Amino acid sequence: MGYAWNDLPFELRTGIEGQTGAVTGAEPPTAGTVSDFAATLETTGGQVFCKAVREDNTKAWMHRLESVVNTVLPPNIAPRMLWKVEAAGWLALGFERAPGRHADLSPGSADLPLVAQTLETLAETLTPAPPLRAFSLADRWSGQDFWHKLGDQHRDRLDSWTMERLDTLILAEREAPDLIDGKTLVHTDLTGPNMLVDGHTVRVIDWAFPAPGSPWADTAYVVIRLIEAGHAPADAEKWADSVSMWREASPRPVTAFGAILTGLWTSRAVETPGAPWDGLSANGLAWLRHRLR
Repeated sequence: MGYAWNDLPFELRTGIEGQTGAVTGAEPPTAGTVSDFAATLETTGGQVFCKAVREDNTKAWMHRLESVVNTVLPPNIAPRMLWKVEAAGWLALGFERAPGRHADLSPGSADLPLVAQTLETLAETLTPAPPLRAFSLADRWSGQDFWHKLGDQHRDRLDSWTMERLDTLILAEREAPDLIDGKTLVHTDLTGPNMLVDGHTVRVIDWAFPAPGSPWADTAYVVIRLIEAGHAPADAEKWADSVSMWREASPRPVTAFGAILTGLWTSRAVETPGAPWDGLSANGLAWLRHRLR
């Protein structure tokens, strides 16, 4: 359970109000967050979005990384970070309050063309990746053997389709790090809630886990989110064809990407059944069935 504004340490609240003016209200976000505290703060200096985390939280490094990444992102891509406060064993980040609503990724949504254009803009603007001390997708996934371990230790949890293609999935995930390497800064978590739509403008939030990788990688992440939102895999890929970086990608790297990501999610689903891993695994497998049919 997250903290409320008044639950935060006095020293932290004082430091934040030194940046914003007196806080008169705090409205938590409608979507989930990994932060210990997140809210739109009403202050005497205006609205600001604040996220904060205890320094001993295992996700604290993500907030530190986001504080660095934000400084190199163009303002048309992401809300600007306004300040950073460290006090009482906490780290708090303040961002400009971006207007808009979460992107609707469901079939027929008017947001889908805007999301496609956003993917074009991200890949064009963030290639080459700004200089950051962040592991690349290749580094992040190097040496992973999710499918090998699943086949060795959890065969009873794999369906017949997966078992029939287990060798293919093992090979694909081994190839993935080299095939998905690239020089584009990839967000890696482009969900509907992480895209704010305001008229014809989309801004991307929560840059807590970016990595250099292939320019089509964020589009591939969105394909799985489209399947999650109700699209058939073939329709999700047809939509992705509107993004030039996706059209230019070879099939083999994309399949390898799907294999290793779905392997990760399936491993998590086996270890920790329930949301969100069961759904992510199922959506990833639906995509792989389409690609490996």
